[in-house]
Amino acid sequence: MILDSRDEKVNLNRSVQIAIVGAGPAGLTLANELADLGPVLVIESGGFEVDADLQALQIGECVGIDYPLTETRTRQFGGSSALWAGYCAVFDSHDFTHREWVPGSGWPFGVEAIKPYYEKTAKLLNIDDLNFDPRDIARRAEIQLPFDNEIVIPTVWRFGTPTVRISEHHRDHFDTSKNVITLTHANVVDIRLDAEHSMASTLKIRTLSGREGHISADIFVLACGGIETARILLNSDTQVCHGLGNANDWVGRNFMEHPHLSISALTVERVGLFKNWLERGYFDEEKQFLLCVGLSERIQKEAQILNARAHIYRTPSMSDDETPKVGMFLEQAPNPNSRLTLSDRTDSLGMRRVRLDWRLTELDWKSYEKTANYLSREFERINVGKVRDTIHLIDRDDSLLLHSNHHLGTTRMSRNKADGVVDSNSRMHDYSNIYIAGGSVFPSASWANPTFTLIALTLRLADHIRTKLEQVRGG
Repeated sequence: MILDSRDEKVNLNRSVQIAIVGAGPAGLTLANELADLGPVLVIESGGFEVDADLQALQIGECVGIDYPLTETRTRQFGGSSALWAGYCAVFDSHDFTHREWVPGSGWPFGVEAIKPYYEKTAKLLNIDDLNFDPRDIARRAEIQLPFDNEIVIPTVWRFGTPTVRISEHHRDHFDTSKNVITLTHANVVDIRLDAEHSMASTLKIRTLSGREGHISADIFVLACGGIETARILLNSDTQVCHGLGNANDWVGRNFMEHPHLSISALTVERVGLFKNWLERGYFDEEKQFLLCVGLSERIQKEAQILNARAHIYRTPSMSDDETPKVGMFLEQAPNPNSRLTLSDRTDSLGMRRVRLDWRLTELDWKSYEKTANYLSREFERINVGKVRDTIHLIDRDDSLLLHSNHHLGTTRMSRNKADGVVDSNSRMHDYSNIYIAGGSVFPSASWANPTFTLIALTLRLADHIRTKLEQVRGG
């Protein structure tokens, strides 16, 4: 059942077993997985259309690299899936490991912990199989891979058919659900703790029209993105100084994106070889893919650089006969100084606004330089590109950076309380019943688009919560 919180007939004071904040890909996936345990309540700030007054809640200030806060998320049922272009990719196995040259790297578990959820993730994203092998896909598509050796490796993006738009695909399902109630136009403005400050007791919600309510639950899950989740925690400071989960000053730190930079010194030749780089190709008749290329794990380790992938593209303003460009999607290093805090300005709900300081490090720029040079030499070696100049760190220019709409890392996962906000099961270290779902828990970002990993991680969280509740019932 979907209810509009602005409606005076809708009761905003509720007690449920599970309360999930955010009706985006993570929140709705989790609600669907736990619906049979019921009752589940989903709390969503927006409705079914983009609302200018709601989008205005995202207005903030940028004091580092400029970042379009209001453009990279929409407050509506379906969340970021409304903006998603459908790119699916899996992390490399070494993305989960500690790399000694990458401070803050290393997840509390390896890829084997979430791999069992990949098959179901693929199905949820309308991908027919779990084939991310570029060599096999190229063979099935009857094309040649221009790059494939010990230095450079091919990679593919997969795309579901059709692209999953949660607001379109699942609205009817959630509207008729008996076990899941969704409150739209409801904004969480505070999280209240019990007397011992060991667990959450209630959420305070408010509509733009002035209605208020309180939600009590056994388990609370914040699933409202890498910026808004941290913002809610930092604003919830009436009982705990500096905000919830922030005793060690980690909430809001390590904001990561996937910066995009072009390799301007490289010109593509023999453009015909790159048809399935410039546009989606098909294998097994209807399965869609797109090619890209990166450096092998061995080269990354030897060069002590981050992960990245290069793709070939034309901008929307370019004509089909113009020479395409080469660009790179970069892994951003975890950086505690790349962070969001709160400003003194407040929004129409009385919550302090975001102050974002997005920063790159020397390692980020070094990784761009070295990766671009390795790949440029390979393009030239096999006669598919021409290098005009060597790329140097002196070429850095923040104004050339493009963003990827990925908000990652601000409530990072860690083995120890001193090093992050949530544990390996996505539960906040400080509170027994508050969980966080989504890309904000990523300790590191890989090169890959996060949605596939985010959904797999959410399915893993659903299993954990299910086991926890069944143990309580059985005990």
